[in-house]
Amino acid sequence: MKRILPFVFGWLFSFPMVSFAQSDTLRLTLAQAEAQFRQNNLQLIATKLGVNENQAYEFQAKLWNNPNIYIEQMPYNHQTKEVMPLRQQNSEQVIQLQQLLLLAGKRNKQLAIARTNTEIANDRFYDLLRTLNYQLRTTFYDLYYTQQALNVYEQETSTLRQTVNLFQEQYDKGNVPLKDLTRLKAYLFNLTNERQQLLRKLTDDQADLAVLLNASPSVPLKPLLENTEAIQPAVGQLSADELIKQATENRFDLKAFRDQAMQEKQNLALQKALAVPDLTVQATYDRNAGYIPNYVGIGVGINLPVFNKNQGNIKAATIRTESSQKITDAYTLQVESDVQRAFKKVQQTDQLYRTFDQKFNSDFSRLIDGVITNYRKQNIDVVEFLDFFDSYKASQIQYNQLQNDRMQSLEELNFAVGTNLFTK
Repeated sequence: MKRILPFVFGWLFSFPMVSFAQSDTLRLTLAQAEAQFRQNNLQLIATKLGVNENQAYEFQAKLWNNPNIYIEQMPYNHQTKEVMPLRQQNSEQVIQLQQLLLLAGKRNKQLAIARTNTEIANDRFYDLLRTLNYQLRTTFYDLYYTQQALNVYEQETSTLRQTVNLFQEQYDKGNVPLKDLTRLKAYLFNLTNERQQLLRKLTDDQADLAVLLNASPSVPLKPLLENTEAIQPAVGQLSADELIKQATENRFDLKAFRDQAMQEKQNLALQKALAVPDLTVQATYDRNAGYIPNYVGIGVGINLPVFNKNQGNIKAATIRTESSQKITDAYTLQVESDVQRAFKKVQQTDQLYRTFDQKFNSDFSRLIDGVITNYRKQNIDVVEFLDFFDSYKASQIQYNQLQNDRMQSLEELNFAVGTNLFTK
């Protein structure tokens, strides 16, 4: 057994890293993914159409009420026995033209409400863009680092499987004890299970990303990420107060609440205006009026606000205005809490990331040479080697997860503030 192991471990680490990318894999950088997302995402397209719909309602609110025309014709003259008589001396004809005039600025107030509706639809569109873009970026990073972790498992699983096969041959020849072979097989089984869990996670991330990009789910996606070391945000120079200020300016979901509160005030003004009756202007022509032939008259009409002064709707609009303002204040506090929480997470992950020795992994990788040398001197056995093998895997996976956690926390802060604070 001792004669074969140096050859096994020297051969074990001579294999190149296995790549699982396929020739038909769709490779995208983050900028390319965002561009495709903005252009093709179906939810964004549908919500943008909602903005166009409200713009059409706004245009409708600008239009004046149509005039009303009334025509009356005598159908039968029982004296002359004529049906639909048209001669002036034998028939009666009345023509009336009416136009409703809105008073107390009702038309402008209705137009203001329609414009605010358009603003709210626009707020919802940009808030959806913020939310989906956050999902896109976090899924992109998650998929990238999952694939990096899979590379580690692919390398270890492939080489360890070869090792198990070689040990099986030596066991059959009586050169390797059963306990060592069993230990290697058990570790290979654990590696395979862990790799399978990552593959399931990879499948979920690729499916989510495909939906966001409106891409074919049958084509695997491979994120291409530039060196994230270039993303070095000066977290220590950020302040919670400044971030909260930016959030109140950039968060379109908060703006939607403010616009909703404004619309309630506009509705209250409209309800008060509705208490003022509207004026109807009328022009009348009567060909054979009882007073004189070819009578022409003008008139005005207005409802008398005796019983209904729109009191109930005014009271309800007042309550809705107060309620909407309270809801807006509450959501403002929620936004501040979101920023505080996200900023705290960024500080924690950034501190951990900056205290991590960037040379640790490379030093750990070179340490394998010393392990092999010690084994050749018969200072370590298979159990010790597997312990190191497992430690090497754990360090690679943990460092990979640390990088992912860092990017996820930065994106969460961007999401909470409503803008990209850091270099892409």
